[in-house]
Amino acid sequence: MSGEASKEPMKAGSPDSCGSTSAESYYRRLHADCFAVLEATFASRVSSLQSASHSFIKDMERWSEALGSRPEGEMLKAAMSEYQFALLSLVQGQYRQAFMSLRLTMELLLGGVYFSGNELELRIWLKGSRDLIWGAIVEDDGGVFSKKFIGAFLEVLADEGRHYRLIAESVYRECSEYVHGNAATHSQVPGTICFSQEMFESWHEKAKSVRLVTSFALCCRYVLFLDIQTRNSLEAVLLDNLGHLDQVRAILGAPVEPRTDG
Repeated sequence: MSGEASKEPMKAGSPDSCGSTSAESYYRRLHADCFAVLEATFASRVSSLQSASHSFIKDMERWSEALGSRPEGEMLKAAMSEYQFALLSLVQGQYRQAFMSLRLTMELLLGGVYFSGNELELRIWLKGSRDLIWGAIVEDDGGVFSKKFIGAFLEVLADEGRHYRLIAESVYRECSEYVHGNAATHSQVPGTICFSQEMFESWHEKAKSVRLVTSFALCCRYVLFLDIQTRNSLEAVLLDNLGHLDQVRAILGAPVEPRTDG
């Protein structure tokens, strides 16, 4: 199948694309082009990436159930919604929007963890009187990946935080290039509504990192404060995303491979 969504894909916003037709027919054609991208996406050899990323919705649902009525749960629900918009944009060929929504997903998830340590600031944010500041969320002294923050909730992972902070900062910076319209992104994102395997794979690579860092932050903040039944309901989620960490496996009672000095 050709990478193009149609034989003559419309370049959204070009003067000739809507000047001589009704608004309805214009958007119906755009819709048809988006549907053709969806068809091309799932016909591609890398379509399985979509299923892998889609499964994170279920992970977030489990976390939402675990948090119950905690006020920061509203941020997790907002993140879940935004993540689904990102996935939808991706299979419709709206790649810039997919990266933008992915960044916001990460901000909301990590922001909820950050505000969980300061309910006053959370309440102010929920009222719309405070901004969500990325720099504060990942601050080296007090952010969600800092030794100070992790040490307060899951001390055995306090030394691991820096690694995940660097990953989060890298993904945020890369997604921000699409948010701010940096020059390089204009050559990367197709000028027409069409399937781009390069963009598709790039998004999923970043989404995998988002799943990793947000799962780590959620685990560090809450895992020791969940009742046994709730923790057990999250076991598969935690092992899928963080099973490489012996400390997490030990907390869950999962087998830990013995270390050998070499």
